[in-house]
Amino acid sequence: MKFLALLGLIIFSKLAQGQEMPSAAPELLPADLLQISNTEAFSKYVFLVDKKDRKLMIFERNGETLKKIDEVPADIGKNDGNKTKANDHKTPEGIYFFHSKLSQPQIPFSMYGKMAFTTNYPNLFDQRAHKTGSGIWLHSIPEETALTRGSRGCVVIRNNVLEKISNYIKLDETPMIIYDQVDYITKEEHSRRRESMRQFLEDWKSSWESKDVDKYLSFYDPSFNAPGFKSFNAWKNHKTRMKSRSEFIKVSLSQPFMLIHRNELIVKTLQKYESSEHVDYGIKTIYAQKNGDQYKIIREEWTPATEKGVSLDNVKAAQAEPKDISVDAHPATSSN
Repeated sequence: MKFLALLGLIIFSKLAQGQEMPSAAPELLPADLLQISNTEAFSKYVFLVDKKDRKLMIFERNGETLKKIDEVPADIGKNDGNKTKANDHKTPEGIYFFHSKLSQPQIPFSMYGKMAFTTNYPNLFDQRAHKTGSGIWLHSIPEETALTRGSRGCVVIRNNVLEKISNYIKLDETPMIIYDQVDYITKEEHSRRRESMRQFLEDWKSSWESKDVDKYLSFYDPSFNAPGFKSFNAWKNHKTRMKSRSEFIKVSLSQPFMLIHRNELIVKTLQKYESSEHVDYGIKTIYAQKNGDQYKIIREEWTPATEKGVSLDNVKAAQAEPKDISVDAHPATSSN
């Protein structure tokens, strides 16, 4: 009671002297995690790893912004820096998705604890950079093992912690973004960046709908490739033919996932495509890389889905459009 009375006296004194009370610290959000989709088919959560602070954080969607719901200590590779090759004992930095869950007797308890979740390292960006290695996991360790020993490249947390947060993982949908250090910006700057990325997607979509092939292709990097097309020019010719065959094109996108790691961008959305000849629903994944001040699309994947975004069980491969692209296989064992 004495403390509250003293605090009230201090506040009254400052107000009487015309002094402003110190304002609350501005809300800060991860600079590169722009949006978590509200589409039911996608993950509701994103995992962020800060290697410098040795921690793993979990964020969920909170209206038009984000909310951190958990933060736990984590171990990382015993060597500093970004992974570039097999057996360098470094933890990679980038956007990865959990692929499968492993437990005893698939994995030895002494090394991986009760469970592990594999990831898709090396991802598309890693492969383009000619990085090697495999078996980068999120796994646990026995309680008696120090969480500061340094891993072979995996992200490591305690058994009881992984058991708890495993409920947040949706295989092939929940991303884990690993940074050397997570950067934070104000809520206002975060909203501005998100709107800028939304405008990028809207301009891309509008150019597709208007059948302006030259403008549409300006969103793509010359290195863009898709199975079934030997070159970028082959892709361009395909798009030109589609334009001449269709009387109209209409594209509708659900609220997308927007995931960025430095100059790498992944956008995931439920897409409805309509033309005078065809209608389909699918999950569209766009991979883009920043070139100067602009992102250029280097790859697209499309998986047939229902109107609610549920992947069709009888379709195993992702495609560039309604045909094409195979999904890379993921490692079954950890080699790092």
